Amino acid sequence: MTLTLRWSRNGPILPGGHYDLGSITPEGHVAAISWTALSGKDTSISGAMALMRSQGIPEALEAGKLVVAPAQNVMLADQTGIAMQVMGAIPARDAAHPSQGRLPALGSDPAVGFRGILPYTDNPVFRDPTSGLLGNTNNKTVDRPFPKHVSFDWGDTQRIQRWLTLMQAREVHTRESFIEAQLDTVNPTARSLLPLIGADLWFTGEAAPEGTPEELRQRALVLLSEWNGEMNEHLPEPLIAEAWMRAVMDRLIRDELGAMADSFTHISPVFIERVYRNVGGAGVWCDVIQSAAVESCTDIARIALDEALLELTEKYGDNLESWRWGDAHLAVHDHPVLGDVPFLKYFVNIRQSTSGGDDTLMRGVTRGTGPEPFQNVHSAGYRGVYDFADPDSSVFITATGQSGHPLSRHYDDLGELWRRGEYIPMSRRG
Repeated sequence: MTLTLRWSRNGPILPGGHYDLGSITPEGHVAAISWTALSGKDTSISGAMALMRSQGIPEALEAGKLVVAPAQNVMLADQTGIAMQVMGAIPARDAAHPSQGRLPALGSDPAVGFRGILPYTDNPVFRDPTSGLLGNTNNKTVDRPFPKHVSFDWGDTQRIQRWLTLMQAREVHTRESFIEAQLDTVNPTARSLLPLIGADLWFTGEAAPEGTPEELRQRALVLLSEWNGEMNEHLPEPLIAEAWMRAVMDRLIRDELGAMADSFTHISPVFIERVYRNVGGAGVWCDVIQSAAVESCTDIARIALDEALLELTEKYGDNLESWRWGDAHLAVHDHPVLGDVPFLKYFVNIRQSTSGGDDTLMRGVTRGTGPEPFQNVHSAGYRGVYDFADPDSSVFITATGQSGHPLSRHYDDLGELWRRGEYIPMSRRG
């Protein structure tokens, strides 16, 4: 077999058959990708080694100069201070770039392509804030205009607010208070969106006849009205809330985007809030353009809830009070080698009922697609809390065990502790 590799001044050429690129590539053109990790002068490993050997924040920040890819936020602490530094190369782009790097562009355009790398001193850094707090949940950290913007795509808009609430709720923190924050399962998205999308649905009209969709909707709304937003695996409310918000998102965008709506596998809290608050006229998304009637946002909320409840009853039965979020939110730990082997997969793959969700500090990102959209496919495989005053009182836990060998007794011996939110000691003593 011969594998042909082609390169351009803008990076390696991607085959037209990959991701159906040929269908969107102009005739006579090919698609190329520019990426900092493809640099022939990548010194990231040297930077990582220097970072591990550093004896304090100044040395660690200096080591970051060698890190090329991937760019990431690095939290630092020593005996005298704290810091967060973005380590990794950030491309320098022409201010006249036609898509600002957000979309493919013609490589022949002189404004397209990297203009080298921004100096390390331009990478965001935060040291010893007066508040005494430094945290990051993949949220937006800087608001700089293009071309020094860092990114257009940030991973979080919700969890950082919950983290700030917990951190500012007390003047003195302990190891236990940080453990509490790591294991926090309150969903700020549900707390803010449910009262908004359901504003005109709660406690309206008379009790519906038993066994009707209206009666099921009323029962669900009563449960949600008394819920505090905690994504507890033993409760039905998280399952109802997540299914409802997913259905709302799909109803809002499906008629405008058609099949492209399938690409939005998770809800956008900011988008839904803008629609239901009619920010800048965004409320027009509620009207189904293919129908003669003009649907209101309340109509969409009601239809979406009925749709979500119908799907859930088909899967979990009519007694919604007995539904459990954990039955749908199973943590998926598949063996990387044997996980797809018939018969063996039932012995080596681990499934665990878990709390949390997409927007909780105890992260449990849902799959978003397929027959099991609420499966937990991305969580903290490692949790650690470090006590600088008494390092030997630090604690940690991993998601399954220390061994990747299915026949080892350490293959899954930590899994149940991880699931329950427990930790084991981290000691320097032999």
